[in-house]
Amino acid sequence: MQHSHTVARGIGIAAVTALTIGLAACSSAPAAGGGEAAAGSDTEKFVIGFQQPLGGQAWRETGLAAMQALAARDYADTVELKIVRTNDNDAAQQNAAIQNLIAEGVDAILFDPASATGADAAITQAKAAGIPVFANGGPYDNEYVYTVSTDWASAGKTGAEWLVSQLGDSKNVVVLEGVAGVPLNDTSMPAVKEVLEAGGVTIVAEGANGWNEADAQQTMAQILQSHPDVDGVYSFLTGGQGVPAAFADANIDFVPVVGGSGYNAEACTLVDNADAGLTGNMVFGHPAIYAKGLEQAVQLLQGESIEQEQFFPPAEITTENAAEFCQPDMPDNFQLGYDFPGLNITLDEYLEFAKQ
Repeated sequence: MQHSHTVARGIGIAAVTALTIGLAACSSAPAAGGGEAAAGSDTEKFVIGFQQPLGGQAWRETGLAAMQALAARDYADTVELKIVRTNDNDAAQQNAAIQNLIAEGVDAILFDPASATGADAAITQAKAAGIPVFANGGPYDNEYVYTVSTDWASAGKTGAEWLVSQLGDSKNVVVLEGVAGVPLNDTSMPAVKEVLEAGGVTIVAEGANGWNEADAQQTMAQILQSHPDVDGVYSFLTGGQGVPAAFADANIDFVPVVGGSGYNAEACTLVDNADAGLTGNMVFGHPAIYAKGLEQAVQLLQGESIEQEQFFPPAEITTENAAEFCQPDMPDNFQLGYDFPGLNITLDEYLEFAKQ
């Protein structure tokens, strides 16, 4: 039976632009591999580069702002950040940008991988120069590279297991991946499908959400035209707002939804539509993983021992805790997760570097 729904919160989730405020540095960058020289000086700073291949994308801009906030608060006298953005998740652009950072003589490089191997040439150069490299945000297949990332495989499986637990005898499900070709998407989706299929799920339709709520809504609306009787939706790392909106617009009863962009609207959509029967689990990685990567890079440059691979559990916004996350006074596209457990980045500190 169909009924009217509370209208899901408005879409408008296009990429949020952050203020890229570089931290001021009084000294010139040390030579490549110059961390030891910087560590032994009272005036020079560690110069740490960050390469971001999806400039302008909200989750990543939030991460960059969180990293800048941590740098300003804890490392103002010891770190200069060089943030370089490229576009379209282009691995070749990322490789060239990292090579430019090496030529500039940075002490360490962090990057959110555009592909699993596309920066190998630059990493070989960094290794020769003695510059440590961190894959920060997703995995990267190179033994030289440190990893500081959300456990994306766990994130995918967590949502899939929850969805299976919500289904009854009928288990027809729609699956929306994020962006094909991005390592965290391609390494997570096979495990998601394994969990769903092991739980007796039939995947009746597949699509992509493009890690954008508007795209998730449009794709789901198109699928509902031919599959109006689905029993659940799994949408990887986006969709907690857009998918329910598609159901509401089609006047089709809500089904359990897995999303996970971490937008304020995902939490508030669960709150607003609870009485209409919407249940969900929005599994997302803290954008402030970038700040955690910066912390680890600084510790390494200061001579401390760190783990080569560090994977952290995702956050979960569920029907039960959504009211704790929902911030009615903030915009729909306010990105949650600006703080990372243990770093204690405040909202005011974050907002100095972010435009929401």
